[in-house]
Amino acid sequence: MKKLLILSLIFLVLLSACTQSNSQKQSDKKETIKIGYLPITHSANLMMTQQIQQQTKNANYNLELVRFNNWPDLMDALNSGKIDGASTLIELAMKSKEKGSNIKAVALGHHEGNVIMGQNNETISDFHNHEDYSFAIPHRYSTHYLLLEEMRKQLHLDSDTFSYHEMAPAEMPAALSENRISGYSVAEPFGALGEKLGKGHTLKHGSDVIPDAYCCALVLREDLINQHHHTAQAFMTDYKKAGYKMNNKKQSVEVMSKHFKQDKKVLKQSADWTSYGDLTIEKEGYNKITHLVKEHKLFNTPDYKDFVDPTLYKEG
Repeated sequence: MKKLLILSLIFLVLLSACTQSNSQKQSDKKETIKIGYLPITHSANLMMTQQIQQQTKNANYNLELVRFNNWPDLMDALNSGKIDGASTLIELAMKSKEKGSNIKAVALGHHEGNVIMGQNNETISDFHNHEDYSFAIPHRYSTHYLLLEEMRKQLHLDSDTFSYHEMAPAEMPAALSENRISGYSVAEPFGALGEKLGKGHTLKHGSDVIPDAYCCALVLREDLINQHHHTAQAFMTDYKKAGYKMNNKKQSVEVMSKHFKQDKKVLKQSADWTSYGDLTIEKEGYNKITHLVKEHKLFNTPDYKDFVDPTLYKEG
């Protein structure tokens, strides 16, 4: 009887080890998707997606978020295949596609959430012709540049009134405080941060200039979509869920506070200025941006059908 008991215990130990081994093998078989991002709250939907993926039992993929400190490095990694996708400025992605990159825009990153900041002692009515104003932007190929140009036209200012300087978003509040620039247009949280630090004030929200102007998009490499379609679809299903969860401001701030160093007051302001929900890239919204890109002679834009693949998001 004692021998039988010992044999039974040995059997149970071996069975448990086999089960753990099989479980490990199952985990090892999961494909890992690498998605690049910059530390701006416009990429926060990715953080919510990762949270959903990690909390899902038997998720059939792993999501690795790869942080970059500037747009050129992120786009180089995307175009060379070092990452599978990215949350990036939609204009940068359009330019890459026009140059032959095998990428597709599959969803938006967010809605709204862009601001135009100015000096504390200036208002919109203080801008006049025959004066020079220097604005910081994250990149020439950005909706932030387009917003400033549209604001300039709405103020009936000459084309040479505004000059532009590409600058890392984190440097903009200090540059404004030191009077090195007249203002800046940028993604969150650097508008909210500028206000909190007393470095400037909001001249206009992006929606005041161009309502719901597309800014950041999620793009995926076509080899991921075509060769690992099931995995890409699982990721996009979670990404779609994340967009609706991000509209809950409390949950939005909670997930952002785990990934960004700004305090919760700044992140709360960012959440109040940004929305998510349905992140479909609509043809009308895309064409609005392409029209402005062409008008400013930035580059030749790809057609909607060649650049945008909305099917993964719609089927999610």
